[in-house]
Amino acid sequence: MKIKAICPASCGELLQGVIGTSEKLISYPVDMYAAVTIEESKNPIRPINRKKAVEGMYKTLEHFGMPRCIGDTFSVEVVSQIPVAKGMASSTADIAASIMATATLLGKEINNDELGKLCVAIEPTDSTIFPTLTLFDHLKGIRIESYDWIPRLNVLVLESEKILDTQDFRKNDYTRERLENQNKVEEAYRIFQESCSVKDITGLGKAATLSSLTNQSILPKDKLEEIIDSVLALGCYGVNVAHSGTVIGILYDKEVVDVEVVKRRFSSMGVFDSYHRNFITRIVEGGAKIIESK
Repeated sequence: MKIKAICPASCGELLQGVIGTSEKLISYPVDMYAAVTIEESKNPIRPINRKKAVEGMYKTLEHFGMPRCIGDTFSVEVVSQIPVAKGMASSTADIAASIMATATLLGKEINNDELGKLCVAIEPTDSTIFPTLTLFDHLKGIRIESYDWIPRLNVLVLESEKILDTQDFRKNDYTRERLENQNKVEEAYRIFQESCSVKDITGLGKAATLSSLTNQSILPKDKLEEIIDSVLALGCYGVNVAHSGTVIGILYDKEVVDVEVVKRRFSSMGVFDSYHRNFITRIVEGGAKIIESK
C-alpha cells in the first residue's frame, strides 16, 4: 500500500512573540508544498537529507502504540517545493505530511490538535498544519484559537542567501528581548483579532508589519524599514517576516498593485543586493491532506 500526503509552506509568520504567558505564532500557508509518500516495501528507501520526515513516521507509530519495527518496512519519499532553512516551514511540512500519510497507511485517523502535538515533539512547529489562520503555541503544541478566514492575498517573497536552522536558532536565549517586545506583539495580536472579525486586510497587514518591526531586536532583516515604507506607498497591505528565518513577505492584492512596479522600486533601492531571489505566491488553505492512496 502507498499513501501520499501534502502540507503547505509558510512565508514566515504574520506575528510571533510572547502573548499572555507563553510564546505563540500565527503562520500563513502559501501555495508551495512538501509531498511525503509512505509505502510498504521489502527494501525500504529513506531520504538522507529528510530525516525529520522519517522521524515523523516513527513518531506516528509510537502515538498509536505500535512497535517501531513496523516502520522498518516503510519507504519514505519526500518531494518538496519549499526552500530549506529560510523560515518557510519546510520541516513542518515534511513532518506533518509524513505523520498524516503514516496514520492513513495504518488505517488510523489523526485530528489537527493531535497532529500539532506530534509535530512539536520533533521540533517547533508552524501553524500551517491547521486549515485556517491559527494562534498556536509552537513550543508546546497547543492550538489557542483558529480564525475562520483565509485572506485571498498575493505574497512577494524576498529570499536572502542566508540560511538559519530553527533548532539552532532556538538555542540562543532571547528571553529578555521577547519580554521587552511583549506589549508590541500583544498589540499586533489585538489588531489581528479585530481585523479577522471584519475580514479587514488592511488591519491584517498592519498587524504583520508591527510584528516584523518588533522582531528586529531579535533577528534583524536588512533594509526592512525602507522596504516597508516603499511598499506601503505603492498600495501593499504590509510586510511580514520569518521571525526565526530569513525571508520577508510583501502582502498585496494583484488586482490593486502592479508587482513589477514594486520590483523596480526595490531594484532602484538596492534591495536585491540583500535578497538574491524573489518569487510570487499566494495565501491558501492550510493543513496536511491525503492526495493519493493505492
